[in-house]
Amino acid sequence: MKKQAIPFLVFVFIFLINQTYSSAQEKIKILSYNVLYGLQKDSVANIDRYVSLLNELDPDIVATQEMNGWTQKTLENLARRYQHPYALQSKEDGFPTAITSKYPLVNFKKVTENMWHSYVYAKVKGIHIFVIHFSPFSYQKRLEEVAHIIAQAQEIPKKEPILIMGDFNSMSDEDASQYGDEVLKAMIAQEEKHSHIRNLNEGKIDYTVINSLKKAGFKDTFTLMGNGFESSIPSFKSGESKIKTTNSGNGKRIDFLFCNEYAAPLIKKSVIVKNEKTHIISDHYPVYVELELKK
Repeated sequence: MKKQAIPFLVFVFIFLINQTYSSAQEKIKILSYNVLYGLQKDSVANIDRYVSLLNELDPDIVATQEMNGWTQKTLENLARRYQHPYALQSKEDGFPTAITSKYPLVNFKKVTENMWHSYVYAKVKGIHIFVIHFSPFSYQKRLEEVAHIIAQAQEIPKKEPILIMGDFNSMSDEDASQYGDEVLKAMIAQEEKHSHIRNLNEGKIDYTVINSLKKAGFKDTFTLMGNGFESSIPSFKSGESKIKTTNSGNGKRIDFLFCNEYAAPLIKKSVIVKNEKTHIISDHYPVYVELELKK
């Protein structure tokens, strides 16, 4: 009887340790989403579809780009529909960025200077969050923008978690094998047709913007979780999206959520959400990330 009791006590001890560890963790769910011209605000159905998606996913923090047509007050009203009492929008014209949250937004700021669109920053639950939307037309402007964000992030005290998320309008060299001649030809055709578009770097796909973040120590949460390639904007040929897309017709991954080295161990999940709702809501798919914080 005594010999049998020892393994049982060991089992109970391990169980209690695991329970204590689990209860000491707090899951934080984040969604980053380019919602296409403010959810095409004339479409009540699409706004309802978006609210329904958020109520299903139940994120703690939502970072959005292209909040066209929304104001600070209407954003606050929208956020309440999915139980977010805190909201911040970068501006009320052009292509705003925004953040909403279940938790207070601390030391927040809205920045339009030196940015093609804008960005917002806030500290939420001890996490420093940047919501960005870089230039869609010039890789050189994007290099200026990413340098600005990195410089701001470097002012944050060491050993604190930082997340940078949004529509980077840039591609990662980790996906380079997915971008063949068809993608390059489509981009060349865009530049030949539109003189203001200069996204190619010496005639090649530019990866320098994303590489700047990597060199600064930031990690792509999607590849950090061991995911293979998946587009964040649909291809015309894929038939995935039921909404008219504005990209060149080829699937690309240009929506990211990056973390610094102190946030990396907290990341437990990073996916691109594709379902019946996200096929319709926008011409981008949202990036969804889960972290575990120590209580």
